[in-house]
Order: sequence, then structure tokens, then C-alpha cells
Amino acid sequence: MKSPRSKKIKKKKVSITLPEWEGEMLKVYAKEHQTTCPAAVHKMVRQTLRQFRSERNALAKAEPKNQLNIFDSIQVDIFNNTSKTSE
Repeated sequence: MKSPRSKKIKKKKVSITLPEWEGEMLKVYAKEHQTTCPAAVHKMVRQTLRQFRSERNALAKAEPKNQLNIFDSIQVDIFNNTSKTSE
């Protein structure tokens, strides 16, 4: 029986082309961070995608201001106070 971790992760290979000055800056960045150029690019892409995902999730969770909220559930307590229920 195979464990769930034995599944191999598929990797996408991406090729990029940089102008000469950006290539030089990448070399300097990699040298300062004591890593290779491909590893530095991989780190930059992962950081940017994580930031993008968190921003996108925050936007998706935010309720649009132009909604009427006509289907919201309202609770009324014994003191006649109303509150919106969250699901």
C-alpha cells in the first residue's frame, strides 16, 4: 500500500529571458544571498505568488459594498436589538 506522500509532484519548467543589466543584477543578488541564480529566481517567484495569493484571498473575502444584503439573516433578541448572523 502506498502512502500519500509517495505521490510525485509535477513540476513546471519555465524559461525566462532577461536583459543583460537585469542578468547582472540577478548575479549580484544571488552572490549577496549566497545562492545560485536559478534558486534566487525561484525564491522571488514564490514570494511574489504567496503575496498575490494572500491579497487575492483578502479581496475575495471582502463583501462588495454595492450589495443589498436582502438575504442576510437577522436575529432579534429579547430586548428588541437586531444583529446580523454570520455563517
